[in-house]
Amino acid sequence: MKIAFFTNEKQLTELQEEEITDSRNHLLKVDYFSMEEKLLPTLDCAAYDVIVIYPKGGTASCGKIIRQVDMREKYTAFFNGHTWVFDIQDIFFLESYYRKTSVVIENERIRIRAKLDEEEGKLPSDHFIRINRHNIVNMQYVKNVKGEVIEMQNGDVLYVNDTRRKKFEKKYLKFLEINFMLL
Repeated sequence: MKIAFFTNEKQLTELQEEEITDSRNHLLKVDYFSMEEKLLPTLDCAAYDVIVIYPKGGTASCGKIIRQVDMREKYTAFFNGHTWVFDIQDIFFLESYYRKTSVVIENERIRIRAKLDEEEGKLPSDHFIRINRHNIVNMQYVKNVKGEVIEMQNGDVLYVNDTRRKKFEKKYLKFLEINFMLL
């Protein structure tokens, strides 16, 4: 992923000095530009996945902004000779039954050729969690949790098995706190 940061001269040096800690640092390329350089209008936007104009007096760290835009990563899957490319943030959950895996995006299910165990490693663990042997959910789209029942925003109902419930509850609460959904 390539990100371009535009800011004023003072914040530029602060951003450049900030250390970015991310498990996928090797996939990340960040370029910093000063607004005084007047490069924004002439910038080839196709060269960057995300362009961030850092606000005057901004308090969010560079790393925090990168983590937020990092969900824009792509997820690639194959089936019947076709390559499917999805924005990771659009995936509600993955499900696997009878040796068939599907990616669920809103109310659409797209079959892919993959094992759920392998796909779990491709997804960012800060947003996705395995809730049973058949499902990996995007916590961003969890609408309601009651006991072992998880209602997704698209209306699907999934179940957390007993052995994974504590891990799910702990990770989901942390997800809500980090994303300012829980005070």
